[in-house]
Amino acid sequence: MKKAVLILALGLAFLQAFSANEQTEIKQQKAAVDTLKKDGIDPICKMKVKAGNTKTIVFEKVTYGFCSESCKKTFTANPKKYIK
Repeated sequence: MKKAVLILALGLAFLQAFSANEQTEIKQQKAAVDTLKKDGIDPICKMKVKAGNTKTIVFEKVTYGFCSESCKKTFTANPKKYIK
């Protein structure tokens, strides 16, 4: 009985630690999506995107800006297709 309680407690502790780590990663990803620091080009439609744009995604440590939510959604589905 004591072993079962110990195993259950260890399992719950492991799950809690894993959950906390996952939540931290999600917060870091959300924080990484910021404003565009300088003018750029939308990788989907090739339109100019001005600095300060908030429709951005950070992918492989590069911030990409988008002219619309539609272009952002398209990029999110398959980013490697649109980067050089």
